[in-house]
Amino acid sequence: MFLPEINNLEIKKVSEDILLIHQKKQPFFFSCCDGLLILPKKGRNNSTISLDLNIEQIYVNQLNDIYGPVSDYVCSHGHLDHTCHVHAWEEIGAVIHAPHPEAKYLLDLNNFYKGFGFDEALDYETVEKFANLNGYQPCDQVKIFNPGDILQFNNYKIDTISFSGHSKAHVGFFLPDERVIHISCLGFDKPNPEIEGFGPWYGFRDASISQYEEDIKKAEKIFIQKAKFLTSSHSYIVKNPDIHPFEYMRGKIKTNQDKVDNAQNLPHLKEKSENEVIEELLKMDLFFPKKKLKGLVFEIYRFWEYWIIRKHLKRNLNFKSKKF
Repeated sequence: MFLPEINNLEIKKVSEDILLIHQKKQPFFFSCCDGLLILPKKGRNNSTISLDLNIEQIYVNQLNDIYGPVSDYVCSHGHLDHTCHVHAWEEIGAVIHAPHPEAKYLLDLNNFYKGFGFDEALDYETVEKFANLNGYQPCDQVKIFNPGDILQFNNYKIDTISFSGHSKAHVGFFLPDERVIHISCLGFDKPNPEIEGFGPWYGFRDASISQYEEDIKKAEKIFIQKAKFLTSSHSYIVKNPDIHPFEYMRGKIKTNQDKVDNAQNLPHLKEKSENEVIEELLKMDLFFPKKKLKGLVFEIYRFWEYWIIRKHLKRNLNFKSKKF
């Protein structure tokens, strides 16, 4: 298969009819994610399906010109790096599919603001500006599915897999015909084998580390038993039987836990309340270089780090036994 050269896009072949697309440079911090193009095949799907490929409109148009028409776009969840440019696929005629309950975040930023708990800590204008910097625009209509549903396009089926540790609606996808599992934002975020990422992301109120661990176990089982290839929203293509993605994700969670445990056990924090401990740990920049950040970016990262720290404190047996 001939792979065209498009400026600022990296296009890789996963299998004969499946392409992994990556936008190299993004307009802001959390604006884009990698995704798949499922090309048409006689007797299977009549037109191209875009699977969680959130890229800027100029590239949507170029891909549609080459591989289109794109009839359907499937979103994995409601975080900004998966929703900002989905409107561009709608504008070229694709039907937008997204999981409950976060499908509504594609329709109105206020739903995103309240749904992820930003309203408990930040004013709407801060989140609105952050979303605008990332290029967010709402869609007009979204077709809702439930995590775990099987989606069918002509004679082509896509299994959706609930990975709710990342967010309530977050799903991965299994393509049985090609034996590809796309784990979306589960936490394998290495652009190549030599570069480290952050790992599993649970910087929101409703995220869950324990559920994350169950999700990693579920994804690993599907990959080992059923899949030939693994792709994700921010990584290279992995071939079975390489289980590095799962070891990497578990290792990142453990490293994060060790960071919080070691910091929380400092002598001057022994008698402090939970909120006081969190405030002290936030000053240490355990996860993000907040001392170098300013304005709304500082506020957003502080919000995320607050929830990461809080979730790890809840897992610390010594901390859980403290009485306030």
